[in-house]
Amino acid sequence: MLQRIQTVYLLVTFILTVLLFFLPMGYNVMGDGAVRTFELNAVGAYRIITDANSSDVTTQFVKGAWALFALVSIILGVTAYDILLFRRRLFQIRVAIFNMMLHLGIYALFAFYYFFLMPNQGVIQGSFQPNWTIVLPIVNVILTYLAIRAIGSDEALVRSLDRLR
Repeated sequence: MLQRIQTVYLLVTFILTVLLFFLPMGYNVMGDGAVRTFELNAVGAYRIITDANSSDVTTQFVKGAWALFALVSIILGVTAYDILLFRRRLFQIRVAIFNMMLHLGIYALFAFYYFFLMPNQGVIQGSFQPNWTIVLPIVNVILTYLAIRAIGSDEALVRSLDRLR
């Protein structure tokens, strides 16, 4: 199972999706660009409070992004299930295509939170600066596509060997 390259692609996809839980997707930057007031990740929006007298930084949960959290959780489950489908290659391809669509859904939900929900709650004010983690769903789509190609080539190899018997 792990000796197949598509399993490695799907495992890297799983790890990068786990990173979406913990790393922020973007920051709300006020004025001079040095002060970050809010950060948005898959769990929700957090207010960043910096103490002027010391270098202590605390975060306070402001608004939950529960649909985004649920979507990332579903993607983790689908990716883990897809890794375990190594014996049913055609079904594995279908699940991987579904997984790609779910990854693109992260951008749709992120845009919904960014444009509609968070400004109404007073979370996003001023300029919003995306973090490097915003590209992780696209990287996951590319890795899943590479896994689909590898699964397809494995299926073609097995079918060609079946003709020789």
